[in-house]
Amino acid sequence: MLLATVSGCEALSVLLGDTEKPSVSLTGVHLEALNLTSATLLFDVSLSNPYAIDLPLAKLEYGFLSKGKQFLTGTADVAGSVPAKSSRVLSVPAKISFPELLKVLDGVRPGSVVPYTASFVVSLDVPGGKTLDLPLRKEGELPVPTMPEITLEDVQWEGLSLEKATALLKLRVLNRNEFPLELSKLSYGLTLGTARIADSSVEQAVAFTAGGENTIEVRTSFAPKDLGLSAFTMLTGSGSSYKLGGTMNVTTPFGPLDLPYEGSGQAQFKK
Repeated sequence: MLLATVSGCEALSVLLGDTEKPSVSLTGVHLEALNLTSATLLFDVSLSNPYAIDLPLAKLEYGFLSKGKQFLTGTADVAGSVPAKSSRVLSVPAKISFPELLKVLDGVRPGSVVPYTASFVVSLDVPGGKTLDLPLRKEGELPVPTMPEITLEDVQWEGLSLEKATALLKLRVLNRNEFPLELSKLSYGLTLGTARIADSSVEQAVAFTAGGENTIEVRTSFAPKDLGLSAFTMLTGSGSSYKLGGTMNVTTPFGPLDLPYEGSGQAQFKK
């Protein structure tokens, strides 16, 4: 009856008072998913309601800027309300497409680290048909990863016969990213000439600085007789063409990342 007899502003004053107001804060930012084409950031947005009534959520809008250019806008699905005299945390995902980001931002290339400013506006429905907008800003950095450059420098034969071949593969890896990588596992497939000689993986801890390179040594063994006589003859020569590809499982300052890679060229054989 009170709400029916006073104006919207008066109702708001009576029910909510003129003391502490609802507030919004950011309690966490997580990189939920990262690959070569996109990243999904998860923002934990906390809403505090000091009033004696629940406040329904109306909408949540967000936008991302970098170097003064907007590269993403969106809305989050919100439902329900913020309980009276309590708080509620909203998990807001924002998926960023790297091809779209590179179209907008000049001078940004794969492998870069992009500074960003994220802006949020959370809207609450309050008595009297009013809407209360709560703004929030967050600055951060976003990696735009790229594949490493990998080269098979040479194949050192530790044993070579028709029955069994054992080789030490020396791989030179260049980290083309502007952030460091820590390798934990390398999955690889290697073809020499036309012979597929290896499909395997190795767990190995190797650190790469931003833009730095390092050498990875991998031992592999196979039965040349299974490949045919022509392949064995090729293996006893001075070298051959190669194709190499697979996945590097790495950790970064932003989180874990699976980096595909591929390389080809001429490899030397050493005995």
